[in-house]
Amino acid sequence: MRFRYRAYTGGPDPLADPDPPPAEERVEATALERAREGDGDAGEGTAGGHPLDGSRSDGLLAPGVGNGHGLTPRELRRLGRVALRDIERAARSGAGQHAGGGASGAEPTGAALPREADDDRPLDPAATVRAATLRRSDPAERAIRLRADDLRVAETEPVGARAVSLLVDVSHSMVERALHTAAARTALALHALVGTHHPEDRIQLVGFGDTAHELTPARLAAHAWRRAPGTNLHHALRLARRNARRHRGLRPLVLVVTDGEPTAHVDDDGRARFAWPPDPRTAEVTLTELDGLLREGAEVVFFLLADDPRLRAFAAGVERRRAVRVVRADAAALGPLVVGRYLERRG
Repeated sequence: MRFRYRAYTGGPDPLADPDPPPAEERVEATALERAREGDGDAGEGTAGGHPLDGSRSDGLLAPGVGNGHGLTPRELRRLGRVALRDIERAARSGAGQHAGGGASGAEPTGAALPREADDDRPLDPAATVRAATLRRSDPAERAIRLRADDLRVAETEPVGARAVSLLVDVSHSMVERALHTAAARTALALHALVGTHHPEDRIQLVGFGDTAHELTPARLAAHAWRRAPGTNLHHALRLARRNARRHRGLRPLVLVVTDGEPTAHVDDDGRARFAWPPDPRTAEVTLTELDGLLREGAEVVFFLLADDPRLRAFAAGVERRRAVRVVRADAAALGPLVVGRYLERRG
């Protein structure tokens, strides 16, 4: 990565040594470790925990055993559910958002399917009776009037299904400001919400620092918040645009979580370029990529976690575009705001 750097006093230095994590960040990290160990989720067993040092920044959770990320799939699902539960609780006490839904965003196709465990689609009584009648044509089955595998549900197809891209700033300044845990919890919670309540939607997680990468929940939880410069929103928007094209027919919704203005971009040669103070070229190509995403029909919401003068200037240019909204947030409000915005736009 090529970069240019000189002393500047107009905002946080992206290469400065971080301050020790504040007390609230250590509390948040401890809560995440308890979630990993199964707190509040009895019945699934307890995963072996590992001490979490609040002064470390080598991942959302301390490395463990098992897979390369230190988290089993069950632990990841539990972590997402706990994060979502906490966000829903905070939202109910504030904005009143909730994560209900089930199949409310779908309409019947006229076909019927066997009912599966935890299926919340409406039962089809006629298809159920028909299945039971056909089964009872076997003399050995006539004594049993209705069995669980006779149940049929109405097949539905999505109405207004969305291709959701959550772009999370993973630059080092997020650690300096003690924002990275809240951002990661929000991403895990949204991923859990889409997967459990709105499986007709498609969700993409993207982390962007010096470059941008698609992330799984496991990779996000294990992300190394290392001392590296760059807020490459340009590259993240490019990946979101690619995702919108991949899911043509679904309405694109892009949610951006960041604490700083763009300071890096991908040049024509495919290499990431960083400059501090930001090169005007970075803002130019970032806004061009945003405009391309909007032409794909996307709605874009920025959640800004800081209030630096340069970030305000960039936000002003963003807000002038149609289908773009800017929301100011802090670590405590981020989860309810992101989840609430997702549910609001689904409606």
